[in-house]
Amino acid sequence: MFNKKVGAYITILRKANKYTQQGLAENLGVSHQAVSNWERGESMPDIAILPKLAVLLGTTTDNILSADNEDFRGFDEILDNVNIIKRRNRKKNKDKDKDAEILGYLNDVAKKLNEIIINFNKDTEE
Repeated sequence: MFNKKVGAYITILRKANKYTQQGLAENLGVSHQAVSNWERGESMPDIAILPKLAVLLGTTTDNILSADNEDFRGFDEILDNVNIIKRRNRKKNKDKDKDAEILGYLNDVAKKLNEIIINFNKDTEE
């Protein structure tokens, strides 16, 4: 859980300082995948990078590493809400994909019906 809190805190600070993951990575001499891994809590920034990271994000290394302390009491709730919103968005995207599939199917049916009507009209005219 510690890595996830630190990662979420890095994300908040990165966005507040208007960095993209790529931009922050370039300034630190790491890959954007490394920044992504930090933000997802999959890994932590190397100890040698922390001071420069803190400067770029307008904070201190202590603050970055303190994301798990009492000063961040509401942080857990914010993190939980962010995760809930992400899950809802994934569900909405799945629903949109299903809707698009159904609309595609209905469009195909409408085309077939149109062909049948056109052919029927041709047959009755003859």
